[in-house]
Amino acid sequence: MGLSKAKGCSDAVLLILCIIPIYFLVWGFTGMMPWTDNPYNSYTLQALAWLNGRLDLGRDYSHLEIAYYGGKYFVSFPPFPSYVMLPFAIFCGADTPDHFIALAVSLLGAVYALRLLHEFDIKGMPAVFWALFLTVGTNLLFISVNGWVWFIAQNMSYTLCMMCLFYAKRGSGGIALALWAAAVGCRPFQALYLPVVLYLLYENSRGTNFFAFLKGHWTWCVAPAALAASYMWLNYMRFGSVLEFGHNYLPEFLEAEKGQFDWSYVRENMQALFKIPPISGGKWMVPKFNGMAFWLVSPIFVSYILYVALSMFKKEKVNFALAVGIPVLIGVHFLLLTAHKTMGGWHFGNRYTNDALPFLFYGLLMLLPREDKFRSLNYPLFLFGVAFNLIGTVAVYNNWI
Repeated sequence: MGLSKAKGCSDAVLLILCIIPIYFLVWGFTGMMPWTDNPYNSYTLQALAWLNGRLDLGRDYSHLEIAYYGGKYFVSFPPFPSYVMLPFAIFCGADTPDHFIALAVSLLGAVYALRLLHEFDIKGMPAVFWALFLTVGTNLLFISVNGWVWFIAQNMSYTLCMMCLFYAKRGSGGIALALWAAAVGCRPFQALYLPVVLYLLYENSRGTNFFAFLKGHWTWCVAPAALAASYMWLNYMRFGSVLEFGHNYLPEFLEAEKGQFDWSYVRENMQALFKIPPISGGKWMVPKFNGMAFWLVSPIFVSYILYVALSMFKKEKVNFALAVGIPVLIGVHFLLLTAHKTMGGWHFGNRYTNDALPFLFYGLLMLLPREDKFRSLNYPLFLFGVAFNLIGTVAVYNNWI
């Protein structure tokens, strides 16, 4: 046990030592060091407003996405990240270290990816490789390097989902479901993946039928129900609806003829989901709005497809429910994303699709053989992912493209 823990700690230290230099490259070339001010600190502003006894912000902030409703100004995003900022705001006020919090969240997500690998009995350099691939070889890199309002929520959602899957695999239902509910409070579409979490918990019930399983573990619902109630109360008190967190009251959606969501958006956005940037004048014309091929900026999707194909020739049994359920839920998730008016107003890559990465990663780990003779096939994908996201992240933050 002691040797196992020591090995796990050494893997985690190595992983962090590999990640930090890549983050430093982004910070150094963009000037976004963690100790700099955060101009896009909506969640801290909201936490400060709560501490002052009000749900609205008291005034407009023209550089932020602010919802205007009933003559007042509100943060237009789901509220959970402000729960995290609240204790920091008590002691630090407007100087809450958003960027350092984002860094801590990113590293925590990487460590839990590693812990999940260990749960699948993948340790040492293979575990470090896969955790590194997921953390800095995908489009997660773009959203992990600062505490800007649009990105820290996704960053938190990713880490909370990774933690949720780890504890669900261990059968710790109360913790797993609380973490899932917290992730939904960052990115609402994460609600789609509840069946995966419940199934993983059910797997640990050792033959109990599903309804008996639910009845026997009703206490697991207390924490997620409390979080859901808090979201709904805030939504109702601010916007008069338990399901409205404010995004529909942004000017861009109020002025849109068909609103924030409509099936007519699917065709164009689906193209953005798969489109490879065109070449003009010998240069890749990388878009900053909507997005590009998700598998290009997160090539771990290609790795997943590779192992799906290889699994068809293996004699080992695969959990059919999860093997089918995870890609189906990701497909539904992406379809709903394309029904949104935009696929991201300003970013590198296709950051909305990052929300699926924890579940894709779990699906990948289900397929990885203990003696992975094909891991070397993923090295070029990893190197491409790191290089492409590193260069693209620096270029977009510096307004070079």
